[in-house]
Amino acid sequence: MADRKQRFTGPIVGVDLGGTNMSIGVIDEKGKIVGRSRRKTKAAEGREKVIARMVEGIERACEDAKLSMKDIEAAGIGAPSAVDWDKGSVIHAGNLGWKKVPLREIMSKRLNMPVVVDNDVNVAAFGESRLGAGKNRGDLLAMWIGTGIGGGMILNGKLWRGPFHTAGEVGHVVLFPGAGPGHRTLEDHCSRTALVRSMMMLLGHYPDSMLREFLNREKDDEGKPDPSAIGSGVLAECYSKGDPLVRKVVDASAELLGLTIANLITVMSLQTVVLGGGVSEALGKPYLYRVRESFERVVFPKTLQRCEIVPSQLGDDAGMLGAALLARETLSEEK
Repeated sequence: MADRKQRFTGPIVGVDLGGTNMSIGVIDEKGKIVGRSRRKTKAAEGREKVIARMVEGIERACEDAKLSMKDIEAAGIGAPSAVDWDKGSVIHAGNLGWKKVPLREIMSKRLNMPVVVDNDVNVAAFGESRLGAGKNRGDLLAMWIGTGIGGGMILNGKLWRGPFHTAGEVGHVVLFPGAGPGHRTLEDHCSRTALVRSMMMLLGHYPDSMLREFLNREKDDEGKPDPSAIGSGVLAECYSKGDPLVRKVVDASAELLGLTIANLITVMSLQTVVLGGGVSEALGKPYLYRVRESFERVVFPKTLQRCEIVPSQLGDDAGMLGAALLARETLSEEK
C-alpha cells in the first residue's frame, strides 16, 4: 500500500467534460495547473468523436506543460451525468446523448493509465473542498448555478454519492408540485435557461429593458432575435445597471434558491454552502446577498443561520482541478 501511495504523486490530468466545452489541465503534486487545453465537445458528432477529441485535448495539455503522456500518472474526468462510481460508467448524460457508457474502461485503454470518473459537480465540489472556498471548512454542500443546476456534498471529508450514485441532484428538487412540466423544479426557475425564458415571456411588459437592445444585435440563422445568446455576463451587466426586468426575475430566482438551500440545511445541518457556476459567479455579491436573505428567513432552527454561504474560489477550474485531485486521492487509497 505504501508503494501505491507513493506512486501517485506526479502529474495528473483533470478533465471537465461538458455538453458544450471540455476543459483539460495537467495538475502537479502541489495542485497547481501546469498545462491546459480547451476543446469544443461537439456532442452531436457522436461518442467516438467526443472521446477522440478528449484524448487529443489531453495530449495538447501535456504539450503545454512540456510533458509527455508517459509522464502522466493518472486522469480524472468529471462527466455531466450521474456516474456508477464502482464501474466508472456514465449512467445517462442527456446533453451528450450517452447512456451506460463505460467511460473509465474506454479512457484507461486509450490513455494507458488509471482513470477515475465522477459527476461533474461532484468533482467541482471536491476541488473546492480541497483547494478552494471549502478548504478547512469540513462538511459542505456545493451548488452550481449555470445552464442547469447541479450539486455535490462532502460528508466526513469524502464525496457522498449515495447507494444509487445520484446524491446531489438539487436541481430536480420540486418547488411547485401543482405546476406544469418545465415549471416545477429548482432548475425550472433558477438556472440561466429558466431566467432567460422568464425574461423573454415578460419582455413585452418592459419596453425599456436593456435586453431589447442586446436582442436586436444578436440574431439567429433566420435573422430573428436569439435568446440563447443571453449569457450570464449579459444578465450580470443588466442587473448591475438596474434593468427592472432582469432585477425582477433574478431576485425572484434568488429567493427560491435561498429557500431551497434553507430546506436542505434544515435537514442536513451543514456549516458551509459553496455557490458556483456561471450565473452565481457573474452576478456576484448582490445575488449572494439576496440568496442569503431568503435563506435566513426560512432555515430552522435559527442557530443554522450560522451556516456560511460562500462563492466558489476556483471558478471555471473547479471541475478540472477536482477531477485530478479526486483521481490522485482515490488511486492512492486503493489497496
